[in-house]
Amino acid sequence: MRRNAKSNRIEWYESTAALPADWDTFLPQTHFLKGSSLEVHESTALPHLHTIYAAVRQEEQLVAQAAFQVLTLQPAHLNKSAFKKWQYAAWKVFAKSTHPKLLVAGQLFRHDVSSFFWTDARTPFEAFNDYRRIMHLALKKTCAQAVLVKESPEAFVPYFQHYTPEYLLLRNDSSMQLDVWEEWQTFSDYEKSLKHKYAQRLRKVRQSWDALEVRELDALAVEENAAALYELYLQVTANQPVRLGLLSKNFLPALKKYYGSKLKIWGIYEAGKMIAFASAWVRERSFDMFYIGFDYKRNSELQLYFNLLFFAIEQAIALRKPQLLLGRTALEAKARVGCRPEYLHTFLFIKNPLIRTMVSRLQQRFTETTGEWENRHPFKKEPAQ
Repeated sequence: MRRNAKSNRIEWYESTAALPADWDTFLPQTHFLKGSSLEVHESTALPHLHTIYAAVRQEEQLVAQAAFQVLTLQPAHLNKSAFKKWQYAAWKVFAKSTHPKLLVAGQLFRHDVSSFFWTDARTPFEAFNDYRRIMHLALKKTCAQAVLVKESPEAFVPYFQHYTPEYLLLRNDSSMQLDVWEEWQTFSDYEKSLKHKYAQRLRKVRQSWDALEVRELDALAVEENAAALYELYLQVTANQPVRLGLLSKNFLPALKKYYGSKLKIWGIYEAGKMIAFASAWVRERSFDMFYIGFDYKRNSELQLYFNLLFFAIEQAIALRKPQLLLGRTALEAKARVGCRPEYLHTFLFIKNPLIRTMVSRLQQRFTETTGEWENRHPFKKEPAQ
């Protein structure tokens, strides 16, 4: 029998403290939307960002749940040095005068979680319609100008593509990944698989790494070094042209305390001073790099960024993980160490139809002028299947 979508009731909550008693009832044990998980992320108090929660009920029973981030865009979310003076000046006036908001269906700072869940009481298409309805109500509720759909449930992708022409697919959004070959028993095996010029560069870069000290940090050490970790993180974000939101100093300590050994964090020291850090999620079949930070002045001499990439490869091999995930940024650098792109399904809906058309045209122009990094082939041969 066809269900009447209008009979479904949507409830909204502004904090985890307000979530209903049955919120966790149907959620899988480790789902991101579990109340304890949401509470930890809420406690990190990320600047200019808050989260709202929605529940869909059918005859009083929960059938779908969602979390949305609401980011109030700031002038600092664009890097002044990456734009022409008049462009940044116009953006600054716009941001300060209108306080534009971006609704995020997903998590800006996590790619590995789902912020929507539906029960067996809904078919995937019914759940998609719930999701779409909730997003449009959330746009009105928050007065946001756009919604970014990030890490959408895989079952929803064809529905977005065929039923929502107003949602723009961000075509160049990709995650760089490296398949860890079975024959790589040590990092030396990885080095031997590289073509001469890539292996030569690796050896040159790694010379400076040997003089540094790497320490894995437990939850207490992460908390004690929170200020140093945050300062190094800020140096990295300061050099990005666009930064959709910023972490808080409490972000990594809070997650490390909650997730324990699932989230590893290392400090890299030179003469007793932390000059870089790396973090990663250790999963059953993957080593998933999270946030990094480093001293930009020391990077020019010590090649810290490339050394962190090689450190990630070394860890993935040592832990026998079939796949290394290195994220969305610095595609050229990651292609040089052997990564290939996994193209993602990220969608953007902009309320204003004129701006929506302009963004679509800009994306088309940008797509035509990118992709040179994909020609990198650092290995002597293709990996054994």
